[in-house]
Amino acid sequence: MAIQVVFMMCPVGIGVALLRRYARAVPAGPAARDDVPELLLRWAAGLLSAQRAEWGQAMLGELDHIDGRSRRWRFAVGCAGAVLLLPPWGRAAAAVWAMVAVAAGATGVYAAVVVRHGLGVGGWVWGAIILVFLVSYTLAASVLLRRPAVAVPGLLGGLFVILAWLAIQRFTFAGVIAPMIAPFARLAVIGAPLLVGVAGTLWSGSAVDGRRIARLAALSAALGLYLYATIAVAVLGAGGPLQDTGWTASSIISDRLGNNVIKLLVVLPLVTATIGWAAAAATARFRPRLAAGVVSVPVTAVRVRSWRRIAYLLLLLAVLAAAVFLAVISGVSGR
Repeated sequence: MAIQVVFMMCPVGIGVALLRRYARAVPAGPAARDDVPELLLRWAAGLLSAQRAEWGQAMLGELDHIDGRSRRWRFAVGCAGAVLLLPPWGRAAAAVWAMVAVAAGATGVYAAVVVRHGLGVGGWVWGAIILVFLVSYTLAASVLLRRPAVAVPGLLGGLFVILAWLAIQRFTFAGVIAPMIAPFARLAVIGAPLLVGVAGTLWSGSAVDGRRIARLAALSAALGLYLYATIAVAVLGAGGPLQDTGWTASSIISDRLGNNVIKLLVVLPLVTATIGWAAAAATARFRPRLAAGVVSVPVTAVRVRSWRRIAYLLLLLAVLAAAVFLAVISGVSGR
């Protein structure tokens, strides 16, 4: 019950943070919002190695002289494809390819399980949904990977979250697809992103980068753990110590695949990103020298009243305290 309450609190926390952020931001002009080809090309230029940085700037300059939406789209997509396909790649592009490989591997293993065990149309429908998750996470991670101050700590944070989740399940295939009923397992699930958010903020020296590090850790951990869990289902099939009596083999495998989606592609990234985001913001509040990174908008932004700042801080602390309290209670009751 406790983990469900924490899970429901995550969207609330995200909503509060986004509303607060957008309330302080200065609206961009229509041209800045609509020129998606330029945004795409700038994203691609951020993936280039140092040897090809000048080429990226030249392509941006060339785009300024191209008229027509379709022509600008073709040029931007072509340049982005060249950045990803033609070596030498920068570190960010290499990391993006690693994410793509993990997502493609998970998709391939899932498709193999569906075909081998004859899961039918339902299995392919779930596969389409999973593909949307994996592509979305890969694209979102690629945006964060182009930031040098975020990429390394974010990936290390994702590795830490993966190890924390696997340690809870004793690093076994049977454990990774099992319900999380070990004592204090939920406390570890909450504690790992909490540490990622705090460490990321202290590492980068900015609450903004700390929140980005938490998001990248959430995305990379979700991709990595989902691949591991899908391989576990492929290896164990309907067998293993967690076999459910009275169910057909196809039903057991479908249930395990569905649980992987809910637990690893929904719950894990949502909880990790939300708690890590809150921890980064709280760290900046308690360390004034990091607070400069909290406001990333021009000085023309509307000033937030002091009572709203206090209310936001109190709400943030209440969410963190409630999450830790519920995790401790659930861990004690799980003994």
